[in-house]
Amino acid sequence: MEGLYQRGKVWWLRFTPAPGAAQHRQSLETQDEAVAIVKAREVQQRASTQMRAQMQECPAERDRYLAVMHRERELTESTLKFRKAAINHLVKFTQATTPRQITPRQVSAWVDALKKQNPETAINYLSVAQSWFSWLQQGFKINSNPASQVKPPKKPTKGRKQFLRPEEARKLITAATGDRDLTFALYCALHAGLRRKEVIEARPSWFDLDAGLLHVQATPTFVPKDKDNRTIPLTKEFREWLRKNYTMQEPFMLSPERTHGKSPYRYNFGRIYERLLERAGLSANFHDLRRTFASLHVSKGTSVYKVAQWLGDGVVVVQRTYGHLLPQDDQINDIWETTPQPAAPDTKPESTPSPQPS
Repeated sequence: MEGLYQRGKVWWLRFTPAPGAAQHRQSLETQDEAVAIVKAREVQQRASTQMRAQMQECPAERDRYLAVMHRERELTESTLKFRKAAINHLVKFTQATTPRQITPRQVSAWVDALKKQNPETAINYLSVAQSWFSWLQQGFKINSNPASQVKPPKKPTKGRKQFLRPEEARKLITAATGDRDLTFALYCALHAGLRRKEVIEARPSWFDLDAGLLHVQATPTFVPKDKDNRTIPLTKEFREWLRKNYTMQEPFMLSPERTHGKSPYRYNFGRIYERLLERAGLSANFHDLRRTFASLHVSKGTSVYKVAQWLGDGVVVVQRTYGHLLPQDDQINDIWETTPQPAAPDTKPESTPSPQPS
């Protein structure tokens, strides 16, 4: 039998319990070869089963964790994919087969390596690792959280988010003349504040041209980021353009012949959009067009509450991101203009009565 050998008169077994595992040597505690063969097979089978289970423990615990997060916290598919990628990256970096093997020093080295590439990724991945280990600790699968003492890197200071001026936005739409699908995407972002995925997943049922409304709704292939449907009024320009230039195609407004695959986007117009920017002589990623929609509305005095409703974001988020663009508010003077001015004090000295003759 392969791997069976004698040391002195006692039979021993040398074997690898599973592919990728370390080699084992074990005494079979017998001098009888026939007995040794039977014992060797039992030892191999038992060790192989244990090792294969252990080597799959990280992905198994990862999948159980993600299932719980999806069920209890209702995390979106994109968030679950991100968390899965973060855990996979950590396991690959540490080469761990079980979460119990991962040490604080390894987690710290992992974060340092990520920080050199992208500090924001390091921050976000560490947060996922801390959540995963915390879940494992609560289930008594590890004794302590190896990520709890690792300090996240400082978040890099960001400049002000980019957005286009009105004349630049018009220039971009004009440059797309002749490309109906790309023009549709630009109008959706610049005139309605839609996200890239919302543009790609837009369906004819979303557009009520008679009422002048755009309803962003959940579909069999799409769930809004905030999980709530929302309604945005169509601008006159966008509404008229749709009437004259666009056919309500099924099942999707944009490239209906494209189907969903492994990519998170059913259809990607990234390269076409980049060539458009070159022709127009502008620099802005597609999400900047959504920021342009919000920025121009806030700077013109549109209610932050309304903008938040149209974007599908929280009011606090919109206030924090675009509040610096609010125009001068003349109401600052109202209380002083409507409050009566107090009468000016009489500064003349009072006359002293002349003495009466006795």
